[in-house]
Amino acid sequence: MGILDIFKSENSKPKTALKRKKETEKFLKSINVPFIEHLPMIEEENEVRIRKPAEITKRILVLTYLNYIAEEPDSKIEVIEFLKSNGLWEKVSPDEKLLFKSEELTEQELINISWRSEAIWVLLWAINKVEEIELPIEQVEIMEIVSKLPKFMSNPTEYIKSATIRPTSEILDFSDLTYRIHWATRNAELNNEKSLEFHPSIVMERHYAINWVTFYEEEWDDISTDT
Repeated sequence: MGILDIFKSENSKPKTALKRKKETEKFLKSINVPFIEHLPMIEEENEVRIRKPAEITKRILVLTYLNYIAEEPDSKIEVIEFLKSNGLWEKVSPDEKLLFKSEELTEQELINISWRSEAIWVLLWAINKVEEIELPIEQVEIMEIVSKLPKFMSNPTEYIKSATIRPTSEILDFSDLTYRIHWATRNAELNNEKSLEFHPSIVMERHYAINWVTFYEEEWDDISTDT
């Protein structure tokens, strides 16, 4: 059972943002994770914008190939040509284009790119390529991600067409939970507390990804993860 199963309802009516907030807080209390009641609600279900599955899928592929060239820099030219020939280069953000074209990535850039695998996992979940998502404790295995992707350097058209978006209610349940978990991890770091099992970098990447899916900002490079 995934963590979001506990939030599922038989009621067909859209869940209000307040109800979603209360459910998240109840769950966090049940697993001894602190929260603050005055942390705002997220968007209402009938007001939020959700990105199209094709756009999410293309973002997954961009992030995947960025991860690849970080590991295999000699393949950079070949990968860029592949992205251009398959209509994906235009989906590469300005900051990412600098990384793709960099002669040599810094150690910090390599670390940042590597952590994007956690964002990829959330995006795969959003388009139903991953069935369930668990609490942000253990890093996703790269081979798990690879198993959900099209064959390396193959035409991605059919893969993109096959993507479907999760129900808005599930996306918002995940968004609300991630938002409040991120507050808890930041609060723990500020107070030098070691009681939480959550990995701060996993939480950060998940929050970044889901905020992009829900149009927290228009562009990937501009996303923030306020708490």
